[in-house]
Amino acid sequence: MNKRMKWYAALACIGIAGISALAYIQSTKGAPAIEVSAYADPEAKPAAAGELKFMPDRADAVPGMQLAAQSDALGLYFSPETTEIAVLNRSSGKVWRSNPIDMGSDAKASPFEKDRLAAQVTINYRDSIGTLGSITNFTDSIKREQFKAEGIENGIRITYTIGDTSLGIDALPKLISKKRMEEKIYSKLDEATAKYVSNRYFPLEDNPEVLERLDTAVSRALVLNRMLDAFAKAGYTPEDLAADNQENGLSAEAGSNRPNFTIPIEYRIVEDSLQIRVPVSEIKESKGYQIRTVELLDFFGAAGTEEKGYMLVPDGSGSLIELNNGKISEEVYAQRVYGEDENNNSRRRGQISEAARLPVFGMKSGDEAWFATIENGESIASINADISGRKNSYNYAYASFAIRGEDELELYKGNKVDEIQMLTEKAFQGDLQIRYNFLSGGDANYSGMAKLYREKLIKESVLKPKEASGSAALPFYLDVLGAVDKRKSFLGIPYKGLMPMTTVKQAGEIAKQLETAGVSNIQMRYVGWFNEGIDHKVPKNVNMDGELGSKNELKQLAEQLKATGGGLYPDVAFQHVLRDNRDFKPASDAARFVTREQAMLAPINRALNAMDLSLGSLYLLSPAKLPYFVDQFIDDYDSYGLDAVSLRDMGDSLQADYRVNRVVFRDVAKNIVTEQLGKLEKSYPNMLLTGGNAYALQYADQLINVPMASSGFSIADQEIPFYEMVLHGYKDYAGSAMNLDDNQDLTYHLLRSVEYGAAPHFFWSYESSSKLKFTSYESLFSTHYTDWLQDAASLYGKVNNALAGLQSSAIEEHIQHQPGVVQVRYDNGTSVYVNYTDKPATVDGVQIGAKNFLVGGDNQ
Repeated sequence: MNKRMKWYAALACIGIAGISALAYIQSTKGAPAIEVSAYADPEAKPAAAGELKFMPDRADAVPGMQLAAQSDALGLYFSPETTEIAVLNRSSGKVWRSNPIDMGSDAKASPFEKDRLAAQVTINYRDSIGTLGSITNFTDSIKREQFKAEGIENGIRITYTIGDTSLGIDALPKLISKKRMEEKIYSKLDEATAKYVSNRYFPLEDNPEVLERLDTAVSRALVLNRMLDAFAKAGYTPEDLAADNQENGLSAEAGSNRPNFTIPIEYRIVEDSLQIRVPVSEIKESKGYQIRTVELLDFFGAAGTEEKGYMLVPDGSGSLIELNNGKISEEVYAQRVYGEDENNNSRRRGQISEAARLPVFGMKSGDEAWFATIENGESIASINADISGRKNSYNYAYASFAIRGEDELELYKGNKVDEIQMLTEKAFQGDLQIRYNFLSGGDANYSGMAKLYREKLIKESVLKPKEASGSAALPFYLDVLGAVDKRKSFLGIPYKGLMPMTTVKQAGEIAKQLETAGVSNIQMRYVGWFNEGIDHKVPKNVNMDGELGSKNELKQLAEQLKATGGGLYPDVAFQHVLRDNRDFKPASDAARFVTREQAMLAPINRALNAMDLSLGSLYLLSPAKLPYFVDQFIDDYDSYGLDAVSLRDMGDSLQADYRVNRVVFRDVAKNIVTEQLGKLEKSYPNMLLTGGNAYALQYADQLINVPMASSGFSIADQEIPFYEMVLHGYKDYAGSAMNLDDNQDLTYHLLRSVEYGAAPHFFWSYESSSKLKFTSYESLFSTHYTDWLQDAASLYGKVNNALAGLQSSAIEEHIQHQPGVVQVRYDNGTSVYVNYTDKPATVDGVQIGAKNFLVGGDNQ
């Protein structure tokens, strides 16, 4: 081959490589990403701090503490020695303390637990080799007097340095020249002391003129103290240490071999509440140590063994944990706000539970109560609660915050699997903020807490009162299954095809039959209508599935429902990418696990209790790509001429993205999601959301799949409709579809709907659900509408008669008179009595039949 041919061949290879590289880039180039930093909460400027000055307090309301701030409602007290705080409720005289007053005499608590009882913050961390540890501000800051208290507007700022910040062995030079050792140390010590020092430094093998510290001999406490004394006696200074380290190519940082952290906490009295803030951007970590979680005020308002009451936790619709209930053999309560982050690489299913939709918790003790709302950082928060008798003698509830993403990496070594705990290098940089409110007398219960939280949401314009209309019918929520995937074959060749379960015209027929049966105000959610069915392609384009009907027919269905007081809500999923197609590039568009894998999930195989890819799969969309797909959807969906939409996942789940060069923490993802919800609401004022997490409430016109039960954790004692008590009178809502519930007893669902003030909700198909057999949709085992229509209409009639006139009324009080017998009192004077038991019950002279309900009150 001549030279020219060789050059042509080389150029051809280069061209092919270039074309291949370009093709690869184009095939993996995804949607445009937003600038994530623009959605992070802006770093608040540090509060102007100065000398802490105390106020005169003639009443001496909290002995041993001094008054630091006050309002007409509250007084904030502070102990300069222990940094404990206390809040005085001026109206009742009740004092709530950050730490139990008698904690030192707790016979149940171990020495470590007593340190926790005395702490205001606990930091859980990981070192450079993956070892997990925990450190409190009491043992490693207060006892060491490593804190600074300053005055801020209406409060206090305390900056804790937590950990051993002394140099320890690193105060001695690791390497030092013989000449410097003679000049700086030996020449200034007596002979015996100089020999003692010299016996612990040896010449380097490759450079005898330099001495190396023998750490195995020096690290013992007695030896180290004697060595430190010798160097101090010789006048060896930090400047000398820095010079020796520099000369020998080393650097020494104070406390670099020990965990130590700097963390500020601010306490403010804001009118009738205590506000606690931690600016995470001001937290400092020692080299080699990373903070996993921060626990705040674990024992604020803790109740002792003799106190009566309960703790409120936001499990599902709400749960109460009775104080001192004796369930020390049960698991402690711990739940992440807004549910678990799906963005983890665990192939196993954890505990099945309801999500905590609201970032709140509280405690009632006697005739007093406190109620906490997590205002900032709630999306990375967990709520924890435990009873007395397990580790100490107190009942307590608190919030913890995961400021880094965390996951496990599995390493396979033959038949052995090692799990390595991994954290993101980057940490969340926003604020953590909790607000505590205080209640007394008749308001000191979960009904009072619900009212307080509802009023907060009203003030923030999250909730707006529904218009009063005594004649308006209760909504009837109906999910209609459009099309699903089903394996088909052509000439013996298998392929995935689309199987219609309910066409647009059939959906209209179901609506007509419901109206004939007496059901009105049908709010229809049409699921699986575009982009290839229920597991639709990413909604960049909106192409209606022709097997179901046309755009014009869809608009006619919307008009048909609207004419009878209802509405049509075509459903779309944004955060879960349910089907591969060229508009979605997993390498670019999918979120990433902490382990750097693409966030791909699969349904749970019940037999294996683990993900099973044979059942299908989905990707989690990176929150950074969500705005692009929402914009694309709006551009296409506008052509349908509809003013309503159903969002399958944006009010139900929240996920992070741990891509190394673009970390999106869940709290930042929340900001991205809420902006998109606002954008969609502006385009489609009638919006139906599933789940109903707190950040989405402002944008929902209708809510379904709201929690109608708790998880039933063994430590809890009673489930309550706290979620519904907050929303009733301000939002229309329903629980999950009754016909798909594990409990198929419609009498139970009737009673639960009446108690919780919820509308009926069903999930139907026109075709028989037997067609779903041997598909990925067998969980929709009971959707054939003819099996349910008459029973559903009968149930709707009863619930509508009970609740239609109460739609604009708030729930004032919920009372359990005895197990299975409850009273729900509305602010218009109406009471609804519900009896779940098999026997008639009498409440205040009102008799309620077995498994029945009764509506009565001042206006009946």
